[in-house]
Amino acid sequence: MSKQKQNVARQIKLPLSKAIEIAWKSIRLRLSRSMLVTSAIVLALAFLCSIMTTETLVDGMRQWTQEMQRPDNEAVKTLKKKRDTLDAEIKSLEGDIRKAAQYAPPAAKDATPFDPKQAFNGDDWDAVKESLGGPLPLAGGDLNKLLTSEPEMLKSVKLLIDKSIERQAVRREINLPEDLKAVMLSKGVPIEPKEIEGNRIQTRWVMALALLVAFVGILNAMLMSVTERFREIGTMKCLGALDGFIVKLFLLESLFQGTVGTLLGIIVGLGVSFGMAALSFGGAAFYHVLWDQVWTNVLITLLVGMVLSVGGAILPALQAARMEPIAAMRVDA
Repeated sequence: MSKQKQNVARQIKLPLSKAIEIAWKSIRLRLSRSMLVTSAIVLALAFLCSIMTTETLVDGMRQWTQEMQRPDNEAVKTLKKKRDTLDAEIKSLEGDIRKAAQYAPPAAKDATPFDPKQAFNGDDWDAVKESLGGPLPLAGGDLNKLLTSEPEMLKSVKLLIDKSIERQAVRREINLPEDLKAVMLSKGVPIEPKEIEGNRIQTRWVMALALLVAFVGILNAMLMSVTERFREIGTMKCLGALDGFIVKLFLLESLFQGTVGTLLGIIVGLGVSFGMAALSFGGAAFYHVLWDQVWTNVLITLLVGMVLSVGGAILPALQAARMEPIAAMRVDA
């Protein structure tokens, strides 16, 4: 009896590095099966990461619109002050141009008629008016007469055009929160607190269902992997492999596949979320990105991927470890 205990005490355990090496070689030998498991992880985690990231981007847009619509917002105050200043400057320039046209002397007979296309890079007065988004101080013909008789007024006209374009850009910035809010409503994005809460609950259920499906898929794939390797498991146990070593092999294989699948899923999920946000909302989607929450979502996705992968392999690993060597060797491959 003491001799038997001494032999058991001297039993050699393979190091973790050897288990990692065997697990990696097993994945390479069964590449098609490994890719199937990995693809299930990629799809599930990409879906999860995409939903959470999209929700974070939408939250950022909501916060930005609320912040910009606050009456005490300094950025909005600055924009409105700039708009008022431009309004005054444009009004003054328009008055100067009208006054100059009223008192302008007739053009000399040998004067070259003014051509707006030469002065404005091929644009006529209609194109200039369209770029301004508003009326010109004078009709196109009257402006041609004025600039033919007094060419020095071209500087004032160009300044008026530049100021008008700048004012148009400022107005767009001021109106952008309302425009973004309208786009969000047209895309079905909830704005009211009750709608937002209801949408969050619905999203959580969808994510839970997707993760459940992914977990069942991973579990099924790992069970099939065990079934295919009955003879291999029996051979290893006949050669002295301990139950713990068998469990370790399957968990390591699942961990490798889960790591690769999760990282790919995160990349795909982020790409899909940012791409869809850019297509739906343009540059406004990135005005107020909650990067802290985005990275938190990435870490959550990474953790969930590891838990799903390893958790889905626990039952198959225990099943493989409990097999009797002789019974495993008798199973047809």
